[in-house]
Amino acid sequence: MSPSDTPAADAVVDPGVSHFEEKTLDSRVIFDGHIAKLRVDTALHPSGAHVSREVVEHPGGVVVCPILDDGRIVFVEQWRYPLKRTLLELPAGKLDWHDGIPEDPAKAIQRELWEETGYEAKHWEQITTIYTAPGFCNEKLWLFKATGLFNGNKTHQPSEHEWLDVILLTPQEAMAKVRNQEIVDAKTVALLCLCFAGVA
Repeated sequence: MSPSDTPAADAVVDPGVSHFEEKTLDSRVIFDGHIAKLRVDTALHPSGAHVSREVVEHPGGVVVCPILDDGRIVFVEQWRYPLKRTLLELPAGKLDWHDGIPEDPAKAIQRELWEETGYEAKHWEQITTIYTAPGFCNEKLWLFKATGLFNGNKTHQPSEHEWLDVILLTPQEAMAKVRNQEIVDAKTVALLCLCFAGVA
């Protein structure tokens, strides 16, 4: 790249605008469920071709890495029907929407932590946001870390349709399970690696 090709230092670049952009020409919803919506779009490819895109619309969600004062991490183990198996995961949940307005992620994750584990937290930190499957889904997750946990007297399940166990692991145990493919949930792996980079 020559100096004349280099963008000016003060140039404003919109990450949402690209010469790769595919413009939507037509869109139809073929399934509208409780958790997700599936639509099929026809889009104009930069090459000029018309292409079909299947998109799963998701309300978005939150996930937290709750750390006890002794350093152990609070996990939940639950049955995941699409996989026909249980997964060991960090507490998480989807955002509630009301009249087209999404729930505040910072409030949603506090609710999810209490509902799934019985814990509350004094200190919260948003780590980052991620897209879980951008090839076909618009789900966005807000990732948090929580410390100063208290209560923890879990005496109920979140709902009659959601059953889980609370599991406590040290960072070393958790990262070993990631390496051994015992923890394979993508959001959990991502957040653990962000919170405990370098843990052997």
